[in-house]
Amino acid sequence: MVLGTILTAGASVTASLFFVHVAVLPLVFKYSKFIQRKIVFSNCVNYPRDPDYENPSRCNVIGGRNFQVEFHSLAADRLVKIGAWQMIPYSLCRVDCRSRCDTNIKKQCCSVQSLQQTRNPIVLYCHGNSNHRGSPHRLLMYQVFQNLNFHVIAFDYRGYGDSTYIRPTEDGVVEDAFHMYLWIMENVKQNSPKVLIWGHSLGTAVASNLVANLEKLCERFKKKLLPLPYALVLEAAFNNLCEEIEQHPLSKLVSWLPYYKDTFLKPFMDSSEFAFRTDQHLKMVPEVPILLIHAKGDKIVPYELAIKLHRDIQESRLEGGAPIMLHPFSRGQGLGHNNICEAESLPQVVSKFMDVVDNYNSNKEVLRCKVVL
Repeated sequence: MVLGTILTAGASVTASLFFVHVAVLPLVFKYSKFIQRKIVFSNCVNYPRDPDYENPSRCNVIGGRNFQVEFHSLAADRLVKIGAWQMIPYSLCRVDCRSRCDTNIKKQCCSVQSLQQTRNPIVLYCHGNSNHRGSPHRLLMYQVFQNLNFHVIAFDYRGYGDSTYIRPTEDGVVEDAFHMYLWIMENVKQNSPKVLIWGHSLGTAVASNLVANLEKLCERFKKKLLPLPYALVLEAAFNNLCEEIEQHPLSKLVSWLPYYKDTFLKPFMDSSEFAFRTDQHLKMVPEVPILLIHAKGDKIVPYELAIKLHRDIQESRLEGGAPIMLHPFSRGQGLGHNNICEAESLPQVVSKFMDVVDNYNSNKEVLRCKVVL
């Protein structure tokens, strides 16, 4: 009798879970904007918690300073403050800078003046959909940039880190990236160093949207037309949000449902808040050099999506355009979605790409001069 009661209770629990799985969950997912938004913008995930943004050195950042960029957001119709770090190349630090002591940094090196006077490349880093600019894997990537003697500008979108805590949307986070790019370009216009935009995961879609719509954003915010970046580097990129969700490992739990596409995918196809169609955006800017880097062992954004994106961009440049490169990292290297920063060959890959871009720009300039003559 006891056994029968246990079996009956177990069957009841199983039936309830099955009902939730096949009926409740799909309906909640389809109609809950909150759930959809949290999947795209996981700004509730914060590790480490409560970092000292004001003092980057306490977050193991060498040669960094904290600052804010403030503007009136058209997407949110309110004032927005974006928290950011500026990090200098290691060449501007003393030999013993790795002791992480602020006194080892040369005076005036980590300031806006260092950007205004630099000839070193500058990276604007657009991070992924969770955590903040002080997350461990991002700190490691900044070190890669600094070792390459790049200046680094890393920031948090609205709703992330110490930036204004309001609901993020695609238009909103692209505005944030635009104003960070605007801040850089306004401060380097005298010497015009190479400015790269580097996106990781969701940040690749943010960066692509920004570059594709740069002219419109300048018009919208009544700013002088900004030049396109020197290059775009996309780390762990997906071709569009809908296919990324379809290929995500968690989708396997529900992809067998006959109404899977209507309940789990269609909301993102029709969304006015987040679509992130990177493939469509990058077809609009054939003049921007692009480097795609991707780990074949990436379980969050499958390598196949990077291949699709690369193919789509290549097809849009069949009649000419800037170089596009896809560099995969093999499974044997133990690399995944967040740790390409640990790849020993990454600095060489970036340097080689920049050499390709320099050659392309030189040849383009030679052709332009011949046409003028």
